[in-house]
Amino acid sequence: MTQRHFLFWTTVFFATLRTLNILITCFGRGFSPPPQTVAETPTARKGYGSPALKGGFQTGVSFTMKPSHFLFVLMSLSLLAACDDEPAESATSYTSTRTAPAKPKAAPEDTPGTVFDINQIPVTDKPLDEFPFFTSPEGHKYVSDFGEIDVEPKNTKEFDRYYFVTNKTTLHQVEGKTFRVELYDNTRNSWIIEDAARVEQHYENAITAAGGVKVFDGKADIKRTYDTLETVERSQYAPRYQGDKRQIYVIRQPNAEVWIEISCGKECSVTVARKSEKQPSIGLIPASDLKDALDKEGHVALYINFDTGTATIPPDSQDIVAEIVKLLESNPDLKIRIEGHTDDTGSALDSQTLTETRANALFSALLAKGIPKNRLEFQGFGGTKPVAENKTEKGRAKNQRIELVKL
Repeated sequence: MTQRHFLFWTTVFFATLRTLNILITCFGRGFSPPPQTVAETPTARKGYGSPALKGGFQTGVSFTMKPSHFLFVLMSLSLLAACDDEPAESATSYTSTRTAPAKPKAAPEDTPGTVFDINQIPVTDKPLDEFPFFTSPEGHKYVSDFGEIDVEPKNTKEFDRYYFVTNKTTLHQVEGKTFRVELYDNTRNSWIIEDAARVEQHYENAITAAGGVKVFDGKADIKRTYDTLETVERSQYAPRYQGDKRQIYVIRQPNAEVWIEISCGKECSVTVARKSEKQPSIGLIPASDLKDALDKEGHVALYINFDTGTATIPPDSQDIVAEIVKLLESNPDLKIRIEGHTDDTGSALDSQTLTETRANALFSALLAKGIPKNRLEFQGFGGTKPVAENKTEKGRAKNQRIELVKL
């Protein structure tokens, strides 16, 4: 409601009260038996009328009021009548004479589940120092997140996992060598980092100088990111303070990826993960050898270089697809099931979903090459059928496989 409308309706309210008060007063005082003669008119009641209209006039229903009251009633009734038309007139004139300010456009929401495309990050050949690549800002030092400030941090792991934010609704899983620490302010002897902006600038300068690209800067939508992880995953492979602002960088080298997270609230933490290099295909198996293996063993393992957590067949594995097509085209009666397998690093549900999706990716690729659907099946098994120990990176690589099974 505008100020003009507020004043208008306030006036109407009090005018209505005044009108009702006058009417009640006049009716209460003015009713009397019908006049028979002029003499019977109550002239003794000062100010309420006489035959000569001394101070007033007499109505047909035998109550009287002062002319000023009568005029006030007329004005009030006219005002009330105008009220009925006011909204429509007001709306029309307001619309025609004033334009409401345009609302700012809302920022488009990130699409949940968007897969991060590493190919959008330029490759750099700038050299990096030894892992974890970047030193702490002046006046600060790295400390273990369990509070030991007088010893070297013990938070480097040869193989671990971490979830990085790539937009406010999407997480990207990175596996490889990790370094997770807190920053401690030596000058103030405090975990509280009062110069967070300077800390962030320190890392931005160092990372961009090494060819890194900032892929996220802000706060994640916790419900659509970290809350989607299972409890164990969230506690072990996600940041401690998930509501803090964070900056995510990626350095893409020819044979490796380096991910860095700088997270600052009252405290600051640093996470660096060097993604494990892709395991080379364990030899390209020609179509004839695939046929021999299927005849002798009933199954054969293939190693497609899927990116971690994805199900897209990369260009360097398209030759494997081509050999399977040759196998099926040269053996028109052969039917196969495509099975997806992985290691034990993910949750059972995630691993099952991932392996089934990967098997489906190869299934779809073969269909696209003209292989009839009735000759193909696909199924995912998660990490339930390992062929090597998962304690080493080499063993995990062998378990991340696609198998062709003869039907």
